[in-house]
Amino acid sequence: MSSVALALDDYVEDGPPDAGTRRDANQFVTFSVGANAYGIDIMAVREIRSWSAITQLPDQARGARGVLDIRGKIVEVFDLSLVLGSGSRDTQDSQVILVVAIDGRDVGLAVDSVSDIVDAGDGDFAEPPVTGGKIATIVRQHEQLISILDLATLLG
Repeated sequence: MSSVALALDDYVEDGPPDAGTRRDANQFVTFSVGANAYGIDIMAVREIRSWSAITQLPDQARGARGVLDIRGKIVEVFDLSLVLGSGSRDTQDSQVILVVAIDGRDVGLAVDSVSDIVDAGDGDFAEPPVTGGKIATIVRQHEQLISILDLATLLG
């Protein structure tokens, strides 16, 4: 995880992008949930955190596990295995929390592990054959298919 966090520093910084930076709309942070590979736009990622205890709240949204206090800001944490329909499971100390920005708010995403940062060229993208809504597109990387999630649609 620390190598990914260090690599993120090369790609994500505060403030508007400057000409010549490594930012690109086709860069994704990839991670696993169960046996599946997923990715999200690198510009949405605020930080990668090791697992910490979450405070559960009554009447939470679908897939929500509770909240965390991150530097004085209360952040809701969603378990992506529940959100994506993989079913309920116990949280594990080995899980990682991706803190991402969605529509102006920070949200935590509990995932099994963070894998890499990938660059995808225009020829690497493919539309999935059928979806229940526009929540993902497909990127081909080294003979692997990665579902790139649209977080605003998925958690909206």
